[in-house]
Amino acid sequence: YIERACNPQLGEPDLALDLEIADLINQKKQNYPREAAMHIVRLINNRNPNVASLALTLLDICVKNCGHAFHLHIATKEFLNEIVRKFPERPPALLNPIQLRILEFIQEWRSTICVNSRHKDDLVHINDMYRLLSYKGYIFPEIDTQSAAVLNPTETLKSPDELEQEDRAAQAAKLQELIRRATPADLEEANELMKVMAGYDPEAKPDYKKQTNEELEKIQRKTILLNDMLNNVKVGERIGVSDIFEELSQACKVVQPKIQKFIEEEVDSESIDRLLNLNDLINTVLKRFEDTKNGIFEPPEEKPQPPPQSSSTT
Repeated sequence: YIERACNPQLGEPDLALDLEIADLINQKKQNYPREAAMHIVRLINNRNPNVASLALTLLDICVKNCGHAFHLHIATKEFLNEIVRKFPERPPALLNPIQLRILEFIQEWRSTICVNSRHKDDLVHINDMYRLLSYKGYIFPEIDTQSAAVLNPTETLKSPDELEQEDRAAQAAKLQELIRRATPADLEEANELMKVMAGYDPEAKPDYKKQTNEELEKIQRKTILLNDMLNNVKVGERIGVSDIFEELSQACKVVQPKIQKFIEEEVDSESIDRLLNLNDLINTVLKRFEDTKNGIFEPPEEKPQPPPQSSSTT
């Protein structure tokens, strides 16, 4: 598949095939993310610039459509050293297009997954490579913020079960890589990780319910902030077009299906009440936003009362 996607006879990237490869990486897991990442990076160093360009496009699609198991491998020293293998010790006067795209990717990863990933501690070598290249004098190009936005999580609200499953998948991928490398330090870390995965120390287990509740509280604060901002909108003022109003409203909208799912699955009556109140609050404020955006102005409302706190959610 990867060879087909990087066939030099292709006039342009086969995006459907690239996405199919990303799906395969997500489905197969185990060794496949590493094998795919290393195969792609070797093609990036191909002498044929068309092959290298196609491989870079494939890499970009995989990074943006695959999960932590793939991100883990693009953050290894092995991968990063390979992707910059053809970089001179000192930057030339003019970088070629392949080198420029590689610098853009490193900058993009550093600004997104290295900041926002729940498992960003596994990605530190990307920052190390950025610092090394900067020290050598390489200038990183501006990233396309719209393209990079794909790597920023749009939905951070997850149930405790989802958070735990995500952690276990990330731990399994990391454990496999540690065992593969098999240095004494890696094996020692693998041993500690296996203890964590086996629940050897129950007190060390993250409080996933607390994490979910913290996200719900963030959503609540954003909703109240949007309402407060609507109170300050002047009659005739236009809002809701690529501004903070739209950003906040989208943040509220995107979590509503998840909140409604929580309501359906929750069994604790106190938590259900809190979720229902939060959902009603979001509905009320979003309606105000749409009305104000369409020029329908109402007298400022009192600050919505936040739903009562609950020690258990979902």
